[in-house]
Amino acid sequence: MCGLAVGAWLLCTGCALWQRAVPAGARWDVPELAEGLNVDGRLTEACYRDHPALTNFVIAGNPSAQPQPTRAWLFWNLERLIIAFDVNDAQIVAAPETDREHDVDAQDRAEVFLRSGRTDAPYYCIEVGARGAVHDYSARFYRRFDDGWAPAGMKAAAAETAGGYQVEIELPRAALEADGFKLQAGERLRCGLFRADFTPGQPESPTWITWVDAHTKQPDFHVAGAFGEIVLRGRPRAQAAP
Repeated sequence: MCGLAVGAWLLCTGCALWQRAVPAGARWDVPELAEGLNVDGRLTEACYRDHPALTNFVIAGNPSAQPQPTRAWLFWNLERLIIAFDVNDAQIVAAPETDREHDVDAQDRAEVFLRSGRTDAPYYCIEVGARGAVHDYSARFYRRFDDGWAPAGMKAAAAETAGGYQVEIELPRAALEADGFKLQAGERLRCGLFRADFTPGQPESPTWITWVDAHTKQPDFHVAGAFGEIVLRGRPRAQAAP
């Protein structure tokens, strides 16, 4: 191909990579949170019992295989967005937080990615290790990372359980609005929910677990096909007396 034709082909290929439509079954309604919630990594509040969890996680690139079970919840209100994970993990590979964010890269962790769906906008990534270490960063397709991004006021916590670990993340309204998101009923966001599941002594070959399988040749969460869609749903409001 001539240079112009090759450039056009790469452009079309790239567009397909990050403009792919949300796959069927990859949408999730996020309920409005009515009660209080303490972000401590322990999913003890009633909302975790009263609302169904998202459970249809698969191993990226191998959907017929059975991953260790994963449950996730999302909640919102006018002040914050909450993301939580409850995961089974028979052998936790993790360490407490340090001042080096990339230490999380070799740890068992839960991850949430958020994007608006606009091709010209960055997406935002928060990875929380099983013992509370955090790596947050923004990115642009394809794999252009910015470790300087840190959402103001974010809270993240993790706690080990008898069978694995739990993670809670809170993103406050101001931080979301600064990145172009809105907290309002009916808002639609692209969202990726993931896990890295390591085996002790094998830091180079984790099992990659995802809500949405992008069906890439190698597991890859940094493509649009790995994002589902979440819809913020409002709770019924009492009618004012006439």
